[in-house]
Amino acid sequence: MPAEPGVLGSFGEPSAAASAVRALKSAGFTDVRVAMPAPFPEVIAAIGKPRSRIDFVTFPGALLGLLCGIGLTVGTSLAWPLITGGKPVVSIPPFVIVIFEVTVLIGSLTNLVAVSVGSWHGGRPRVFPRHPTFNAERIGVLAVGGDPSQAERVLRDCGAEEVGRVG
Repeated sequence: MPAEPGVLGSFGEPSAAASAVRALKSAGFTDVRVAMPAPFPEVIAAIGKPRSRIDFVTFPGALLGLLCGIGLTVGTSLAWPLITGGKPVVSIPPFVIVIFEVTVLIGSLTNLVAVSVGSWHGGRPRVFPRHPTFNAERIGVLAVGGDPSQAERVLRDCGAEEVGRVG
């Protein structure tokens, strides 16, 4: 897959990469992409990426799992009321493990479905292909579109260790 034409700069420090993203956006570049070895908060804030809404789906799924786990354990105990050693038929401590596991199971399955549906509807992340100037230990900032010489100048002014054209 051929890469889109643009300018790629690599940074060793997240603060320098964040300032480069802000400078590129203020210079008029609307398509600025970043590849990071770890999610650095200052770079994510500079990109302006909103917080994911997946937790608004996963949390209700986990609550549903909690209710299903309680219903499963209590319902099973009431369906077959075996009194063992004089203990009550419905006792929460032995149910905790099953309730926890059902909560995690249904919450994670809800999360999986939500992520799958989101990716089918165009929510796939935009990733640029590897380039020889990009090293996995550094942060890569790609400016697509606009004037390449201006992008090179902005990236160098912000402290890019290497700058190169791609595509």
